[in-house]
Amino acid sequence: MSYSEYMENILTFTVRSTHFFLIDGGKGKLLIDAGWEMNEFSAQLKAYKIPITDVRWILFTHHHPDHAGLVQQIKELSGAKLLIQSCQIPYLKELEMFAARKGGVKPINVEESDLLNPSRGDFARMGIHGEVVETPGHSPDSISLVLDSGAAFIGDLPLPGMTAEEQIEETCQSWKRLFERGAQRFFHSHSGPFTVDHARQALDEYCPGPGQG
Repeated sequence: MSYSEYMENILTFTVRSTHFFLIDGGKGKLLIDAGWEMNEFSAQLKAYKIPITDVRWILFTHHHPDHAGLVQQIKELSGAKLLIQSCQIPYLKELEMFAARKGGVKPINVEESDLLNPSRGDFARMGIHGEVVETPGHSPDSISLVLDSGAAFIGDLPLPGMTAEEQIEETCQSWKRLFERGAQRFFHSHSGPFTVDHARQALDEYCPGPGQG
């Protein structure tokens, strides 16, 4: 494993260059993101002695295959429920097109038992205290999960200085929403965790009215 961390009830593991997160709320585990390498994913679960049936819920931060590619397979193997936002549903078609073109990915099937637009109450019933925030910038359907502890799982949301000029304003607004929700420590899918101070420095430089959350 190129990167692993266990902090509080958060387990982080890596397949290729993408990090995935497993949160244990005491009533089962929530998986945040899942790429397209089932053998590697299964091997990492096995290394931590976690049966796949312990995964009871799945949330993906955006529809790109390195984040959502295994979602349907894991749902079928574990019986987990999908947590999905309305803003993400139109982009499932793009994942389906990728599957048809490249193979190795199952299209995501949203079932009646899955949770559309999960509320704080839904997360609380999992033993997890937090909420989903829509954070476009990397992609239009990007979301983040912000826990009351201050931990925020942001997928591929870039800092403003690391995005295209035409996406800076949208990205700035996403970061400000995270600050408003009290996010303090950010878990990015392609880097190590970083603090709110680091993020605010980037906003100070690139965003108008920086970091006033």
